[in-house]
Amino acid sequence: MINNRLGQAFGHWSDIWIRSGWRVQIHCVTGLARTLNAQGTRVGFGPPEECVAAAARSAPSAGAKRAAVLLHGLWDSPAIMSRLSEALQAEGWAIADVGYPSMRQPLAAHGAAASRAARALAEDGAREISFVGHSLGGLVARTAMANAEMDGWRAGRLVLIGSPARGSVVANQFQNVPGYRTIVGSCSHAVTAAGAMTISPPICQEVLVIAGGTGGRGYNPLIPGDNDGLIAVKETRMQDHETGFLLFRSRHKSLPTRPETISACRQFLTTGRVAR
Repeated sequence: MINNRLGQAFGHWSDIWIRSGWRVQIHCVTGLARTLNAQGTRVGFGPPEECVAAAARSAPSAGAKRAAVLLHGLWDSPAIMSRLSEALQAEGWAIADVGYPSMRQPLAAHGAAASRAARALAEDGAREISFVGHSLGGLVARTAMANAEMDGWRAGRLVLIGSPARGSVVANQFQNVPGYRTIVGSCSHAVTAAGAMTISPPICQEVLVIAGGTGGRGYNPLIPGDNDGLIAVKETRMQDHETGFLLFRSRHKSLPTRPETISACRQFLTTGRVAR
């Protein structure tokens, strides 16, 4: 699992099209694309639009009117969202569990790729596209949803899981430390307080914020207030935009895999509300 996560983070491939297990990925350096079938075998290579067109001819339709894009966080991979993906697909959702090289490109590039994946779901018949983003993935989701109208798809609901909506005090403290940008990559500024302020507010329907913490002093004594070990609860809040807020006893990394998180996502994406 660790090797898989690091391979995604430091790799060069970003998903831009997903349907029924098929994927088209673009190389962040060369700009060329590859097509992977549902078994993960490469069956095409070349210009992105040619690969997308070929995949659209080959991949079966998901046949779903409800669709969601799932986005992992920094140093992670789509595997972290797999439990949620399976739960939503079991209820008839079309899902794009998007992988992106979080260390290699800036936030705008990740957002553009995620928006393309959303457009593919819309082209397959989904009425609107909701997003679920963990950590950095929440910032990517907001960036993608800001482009929905221009890219030809309708934004649905948004769930932010442990996402530093206000930036991270940890990032603020370390941004001038030698090696910080090497460790955090091209999104190093986006996760600071100053960087987070430049990201578009949610341009979508209802917004659910899920934070991890202890309900008290938090897991990390070096972070002021309750926290999940990496992100402070107060850093996740978007009071002017959030429809609902939930705090679960969880550390940052495990938050998207917890049963209560998955249950809350399922309920909110379907109804726009969550039981407290």
